Amino acid sequence: MAYTGVRPRHFALVVLAATLWGSGGVVGKVLGDHSGLHAMSVAMWRMAVGGLVLLGFLAVRRALTLRPLTRPMWVRILLTGGFTAVFEATYFSAINLSSVGLTTLIAIGSAPVMVAAFDWFALRTRPPRLTVIALVIALTGMVLLLGGSLDVGRSGMWGAALALVTGASFAGVSVVNRHQIPGLPPVLLTGTAFTAGALMLVPFALIAGIGAPADATGWGLVLLLGVVITAFAYIAYLSGLVTVPPFVATIVTLLEPLIAAVLGAIVLSERLGPLGIVGGIVLGAAVVMLRPQRDTPAPVRQPPTIVD
Repeated sequence: MAYTGVRPRHFALVVLAATLWGSGGVVGKVLGDHSGLHAMSVAMWRMAVGGLVLLGFLAVRRALTLRPLTRPMWVRILLTGGFTAVFEATYFSAINLSSVGLTTLIAIGSAPVMVAAFDWFALRTRPPRLTVIALVIALTGMVLLLGGSLDVGRSGMWGAALALVTGASFAGVSVVNRHQIPGLPPVLLTGTAFTAGALMLVPFALIAGIGAPADATGWGLVLLLGVVITAFAYIAYLSGLVTVPPFVATIVTLLEPLIAAVLGAIVLSERLGPLGIVGGIVLGAAVVMLRPQRDTPAPVRQPPTIVD
């Protein structure tokens, strides 16, 4: 039996988020190569620009007000910002220590497993059998897709450990935002959380050697990466979590490496290979298994208890 109450438009928003995130690696690499930025600086600018643009958008619409925010709202903002900052920092650091393929497989692949473990042990909720089967199929497709790039790298053990932290941080974002807080819409949550997360990354960026783009092309790439690929994607993802359970949502985000592989082949002339093509088809089939068949009524959810 599958999850009930998942609305197709919310499922589509999660798919959109995964698609946008899949282009982040390619754009981030182009930005780093073009502007000579350290990975930590790319992560900081990615969050700072995305957060500030969203806050500016809300200010222009006279929808930005921080005074009425309650304690649970601030806790949600800081947790979301903190988890996202950890994700950005550890993801790029893990790539530097190991490889893109190994980092992506461990980080993105471990997130749904961690969410399922949390639901099982903390909430006493077991995922439906069909969803577990879809996860196994998706992970199989992911291994085939990334099989040619699973280099251990110069510090594979440390890289793998950081990748697990990356997966845990994304699982944290998904679990914390399982329920929306009334009065804290996704745009305001994303804008404030990203700004807070960027401030958390400033000390680490300073240690690594903070830098900034030196021309219009560099800043254009920062805007594309921060606003569209990151901020807009998180808005879509958090909006989708209204009816899409975190376990299902994290499985759908396994589409991210598929999109990254396709774009890498097109933009960076990276070779996908026959196994990669088969893996991509298998991964896509797993996501299709999870799609809702019709727009069913959203379930009534209780107020959040894990972030108060």
